[in-house]
Amino acid sequence: MKNSTVAFETIFVDVAGKKTQLTRGGDGPPLLYLHSAGGETDWMPFHDLLAQHYTVYAPAHPGFALSEGLDEIDDLGDMVWHYVDLMETLGLTNVPVVGFSLGAWLGLELAIVRPELVQKLVIVAAAGLRVEGSPMAELFIDDFDKLRKLIFHDVDHPSVKLAMPDSLDDPRILLWLRAREATARVAWNPYLHNPKLPNHLRRIGCPVQVIWGREDLLIPVAHGEYYAQHLPHAQLQVIEDCGHMVPFEKCNEFVDATLSFLEQTAPVASTSCGA
Repeated sequence: MKNSTVAFETIFVDVAGKKTQLTRGGDGPPLLYLHSAGGETDWMPFHDLLAQHYTVYAPAHPGFALSEGLDEIDDLGDMVWHYVDLMETLGLTNVPVVGFSLGAWLGLELAIVRPELVQKLVIVAAAGLRVEGSPMAELFIDDFDKLRKLIFHDVDHPSVKLAMPDSLDDPRILLWLRAREATARVAWNPYLHNPKLPNHLRRIGCPVQVIWGREDLLIPVAHGEYYAQHLPHAQLQVIEDCGHMVPFEKCNEFVDATLSFLEQTAPVASTSCGA
């Protein structure tokens, strides 16, 4: 990211003999960010704003970016245990976790199996459910124009180019294809959900902030409403004029809502995302 306001670094952490790419920035208390299927593993404007308040740990899931270990991952449950090991290696426990889409689903599963690791949880446009009457759309499409219209409400938003390649000639295309392969491995069948997850949401005892874009065409807002109704300690914030890509399309609103929830203080001063 150009014009970052905080220092950050990308390192590699050994987890069970496999290297995990980790970008880390800020100098406050730790916060773990779990990325989406899109693989936003570079330092993004929303990372930068969160890092003004927290030390943000933004790892790349196995098989994404330069992280190894996908050969030992068969489903999202395996990825959860990878994160249990990674957090132990980093000395992270009882920390706030922020997850987006695939990463939000991962955060929920982590809070179920290792509740002591998650202090508070922010889930943004979370996968993980199958909601009757509100099916998820098809993510694995090759037409970039159709994909943009699926995940962004405003396809001319400046963050579109930041979030995804615009053609097969884009230098990021290989990493993007790698991210799709890794996503398919953990979330193809069943498609982007765990049939057993609804039965276990009651086990999540930490406070949860659910954030959704009103115009999300990939994972409809009904999924957010379900989470808010079935998690014991959850609240829902719906952002208007916003599609699936909340941290990109409505960066300021996402960061403000996240900080306000995590800090539980007076309303957070408005911040501004750069490119």
